[in-house]
Amino acid sequence: MSLAKMVESEIIPRLMLAHKEPFNGLARPIPEPAEFQDHLGAETTEAFCRMALTRESESLLAFVGTLLQRGLTLQAIYVDLIIPTAHRLGRLWDEDEVSFTDVTIGLGRLQQVVRVLGWKTPVGDDGGSARSALFMAGPGEMHTFGLFLIDDFFRRAGWRTWIEDASAARGVEQTVETHWFDLFGMSLGAETQLETATSVIQAIRKASRNPDIFILVGGRVFDQRPELVSIVGADAMAATGCEALILADKAVRRVASGV
Repeated sequence: MSLAKMVESEIIPRLMLAHKEPFNGLARPIPEPAEFQDHLGAETTEAFCRMALTRESESLLAFVGTLLQRGLTLQAIYVDLIIPTAHRLGRLWDEDEVSFTDVTIGLGRLQQVVRVLGWKTPVGDDGGSARSALFMAGPGEMHTFGLFLIDDFFRRAGWRTWIEDASAARGVEQTVETHWFDLFGMSLGAETQLETATSVIQAIRKASRNPDIFILVGGRVFDQRPELVSIVGADAMAATGCEALILADKAVRRVASGV
């Protein structure tokens, strides 16, 4: 089923079932998508964030479906709505406006939106490339939404992807020993886990079947202190899924050309 057909036949009808209650914590009703202009910005992010905190994923899907129907691209939805909403949830938690449980539930609803849109949209055709990526949350990470989103970006671009459980470092070593990966990506949110993350990266380089495996990192730690990228032993950092894809594609092409 095409994306347009899916929006018309499956997502838009759900809009009629969406809840109408205001978010108790922010004390004002959530606008409907029709009230926004044909662009995404802070106001839309704020509304979508409140929806993630108070409504089920079906309501979020209906909101996204309406925006898609009005001409916004799926790429814009990911980059200019879903990612900023996840960041906004994190800031609300930092500012003690919502609880850890609230943020976890909200991120879970966003993840469900990404999962449904990923299932309903075609995977990119890269001409039969065998490019593959292994992703893992940093040791001790509680929220893995960003990693899930990056994985979805790569999958839709035609990569074979695998998410490894961060609770077992030995497990990821066995995975790279057994399977060939062009890329290993790790997301890290706390500097307290830098030493462990460094050990994991060193172990992966040593165990990997691919001696030229490209190691990419991301997350709040590296956004705030880019110099830590080389300290943990990574090749590069990326702040967004688009940037990660560009860096990964360049690295794979460079290895293939022998440069």
